[in-house]
Amino acid sequence: MRLALFLLEIMILNTMAAHAAPNETQLYVAGNGNDRWSGRLAAPNANRTDGPFATPQGAQQAVRALRKRGDAKQIRVTLRGGIYYLKAPWVFMPEDSDPAGKAVTLYAAMAGEKPVISGGERITGWKPDAQGRWHSTLPDVQKGNWYFSQLFAGEQRRYRPRLPKKGYAFVSGALAPSAKAQGKGFDRFRFAPGAFHSDWHNLEDVETLCFQIWSMARFRVADIDEPSRTVRFLGDTHSTEPYMALSKGKRFLVENVREALSDPGEWYLDRKSGVITYIPMPGETPEKTVVIAPRLERLVELRGDVAKRAWVRDIHFSGLTFAHTNWNCPVEGNVNAQAEVNLGAAVTAVGARGCHWDHCTIAHTGTYGVEWGEGCRDNALVASDLFDLGAGAVKIGTQGIPKDPEALASHNRVYDCLIAQGGRIHPAGVGVWIGHSPDNEIVHNDISDLYYSGLSVGWSWGYERSEAHGNHLDFNRIRQIGQGVLSDMGGIYTLGLAPGTTERGNVIHDIESFDYGGWGIYPDEGSTGLLIENNLVYNTKTGGFHQHYGKDNVVRNNIFAFSKEGQIVRTRAEDHRSFTFEHNIVLFKEGTLLGSNWTGDGFALDNNLYWNSAGKPVDFAGMTITEWQQKNAHDIFSRIADPLFVDPERGDFELKPASPAFALGFKPFNTSHAGTVTRRAALPKAPRAFPPPPPAPAAQPIVVDFEDTALGAKMEEGITSEENDRATVRVTDETAASGKHSLKFIDVPGQKFTYSPHVFLNPNFQKGALKGSFMLRLDPGAIFYHEWRDNADPYHAGPSVRIEADGTLTANGRRLTKIPRSKWISIQIECGLGAQATGRYKMSISFGGRTPPMQFDDLTCSKEFRKLTWWGFVSDADADTVFYIDDLRLTPQK
Repeated sequence: MRLALFLLEIMILNTMAAHAAPNETQLYVAGNGNDRWSGRLAAPNANRTDGPFATPQGAQQAVRALRKRGDAKQIRVTLRGGIYYLKAPWVFMPEDSDPAGKAVTLYAAMAGEKPVISGGERITGWKPDAQGRWHSTLPDVQKGNWYFSQLFAGEQRRYRPRLPKKGYAFVSGALAPSAKAQGKGFDRFRFAPGAFHSDWHNLEDVETLCFQIWSMARFRVADIDEPSRTVRFLGDTHSTEPYMALSKGKRFLVENVREALSDPGEWYLDRKSGVITYIPMPGETPEKTVVIAPRLERLVELRGDVAKRAWVRDIHFSGLTFAHTNWNCPVEGNVNAQAEVNLGAAVTAVGARGCHWDHCTIAHTGTYGVEWGEGCRDNALVASDLFDLGAGAVKIGTQGIPKDPEALASHNRVYDCLIAQGGRIHPAGVGVWIGHSPDNEIVHNDISDLYYSGLSVGWSWGYERSEAHGNHLDFNRIRQIGQGVLSDMGGIYTLGLAPGTTERGNVIHDIESFDYGGWGIYPDEGSTGLLIENNLVYNTKTGGFHQHYGKDNVVRNNIFAFSKEGQIVRTRAEDHRSFTFEHNIVLFKEGTLLGSNWTGDGFALDNNLYWNSAGKPVDFAGMTITEWQQKNAHDIFSRIADPLFVDPERGDFELKPASPAFALGFKPFNTSHAGTVTRRAALPKAPRAFPPPPPAPAAQPIVVDFEDTALGAKMEEGITSEENDRATVRVTDETAASGKHSLKFIDVPGQKFTYSPHVFLNPNFQKGALKGSFMLRLDPGAIFYHEWRDNADPYHAGPSVRIEADGTLTANGRRLTKIPRSKWISIQIECGLGAQATGRYKMSISFGGRTPPMQFDDLTCSKEFRKLTWWGFVSDADADTVFYIDDLRLTPQK
């Protein structure tokens, strides 16, 4: 029924755009000096008003006059083809609507023509130089009235010069925040030689793109100290949480460096001289190539007044293109915790009711494409293309729950849309984001080529009130998501209480995170009441399905195939039922079947079909299926058998008639129903906006004695995690194993996590024998542990050493000896990695001049531990305690 209504709506809108109705008043916009109309359009008729108008806004004024005098007819404004360069956003107010709420105002393209509503300006006056570069002087830039960070040539995005020219640069050392940013966030780091230069032209316009985990911070440079290899930014990360840290090994790019201008398609705008320099692509000429620079951040604004209940109603747009919007990095930079929800959109609406966009194009934006904010209801985006987007495509709702019920956005639709090439400036932008907004329909869309999640629904972490319920995320094709740029993301990502929300009939594939968290369907914190059925999910990095935590979700009749790591992943054990998983098919050839945490009994699995096509036994969290059934009473009727797909390696997941899945109650579904309904011409190919994942950086020995680190500073080489300023990890001169400095851990009671504070390093050793050592001094009552881990999900622990408050030392749970307090002790560990990993390691301990040291030669750890990516030191007390570490060493052994 819902599909039929959508198709009927499209037919009506198309008819409206092509023919004048008896109760319709027509207005015409010529644009581009085209005032000649041919055929029936040139003939006078009773419904035609004066015109044609030169601009859409001119026709809009006539519409307002008609509405003011109470004309209840439908009004149709036809726009001829060409580019309409706006000087200011095109604003719609309640007076643009029929006061009675009965008549539509339609702004439509003339049949067969392409009107473009542009927020830019064509750059002309190009003067090629002897090197083939083009130059043009822009007076408004020179006067300080205009600056832009995007450029479009021949309908393609062009990028400013970046360093390095290929791949990424890496933070070589973390630094504590400067005095200006202390307690606020991170604002500097140490770089490798040559990554920054203090004599770069217009240094204040150089931007640094700092990749964190699921976000990217963009900063403008404050100053560069080349002797100490330190860069400081004008802004900070707004948080000292570890996920926002600018820590050692993190990736970054440096953008808008004039000295790096070298490749075709690159350009540089000199803010001071007003000169833009462009290196043309092959075949481009100054005379024929249309180069457009954006002036406006917003093209269209629908401004209803929620408080006054004055709505912008029934404004429809058909066949129009909205393009060329700007976004400049603020002085303080751009930092957002998730999904770039702080950014606006080219088309924005507040208090809009029943407004439609059909067969429109929204492209070449600096931020999002469309935003429906407070009070927006019953709006629709239908059969439209959104591509080349600075962030994501569509935002619906608000980050907080409005107190006024009329301010709650709801019942909006995104249907039959093509969403592609997102995150071109802001990689954390998502295809469609829904905050606190219920009863929306995101149905039959094709979403691809993004660097974060495809759909993100909900904005409540945990079980607090959420208004993101009753949303329908159905029959979408979501692919090429993540692309190795960001982590902790998925094809469909949800948060919070969501009763009545469905995820049905979607096809999700090729989900690739940078590090952990490349999931197909990802119910994150508190996701509750979801119905997830009849989805095909394949070729993911970390799992086809992953639930962090939530309640009463139903996962049934889905196909999950070919995840590289865990297939079905569950992170948190809770007292209630997290989800029911039944009548699903899980096919894999690498990784594990069940990833992360399967303790407790807060889940129900049964009538599923599991198969490892590599011919290996199927393992249930370390158990055989019989052991799993006996221990947990799960999967009693499930089977391990080949599902007999036609050709799954080539993406054909149709089941053969003899498939054992049918006997388990699996009902086949047609995957061809996913994606757009209306056929589209293929989009022109777009290059990647960000480099592909780099190869793993070469492991570097660690030698740290803290002598060159300032007193009171954090450890430069690692990542420090603290909950507050009472429990800290700082360099001190109170005591030292050698020299004058050591690292002091101060713990206090009442913290949220007992493992705070802690520090860790990312050594990234992959093979060979490895020796790690450090000095440790424990004050009375301190609880310490030190661990080696890999980056699997869940991680595999290698050597793990713990010292309790009474001095008892254990290694991977095995009790070894007692450790004295208030004395420096030496701990040395040797362990093999890669082909030399055996699940065993050696440890020696000495203190008080003890010779020879205590030796433990046959300690056991996880047999799956084969690489070292996390080397950590943790204070695990819930009391006022102190300990110190010094002389950290981690070196490969020959």
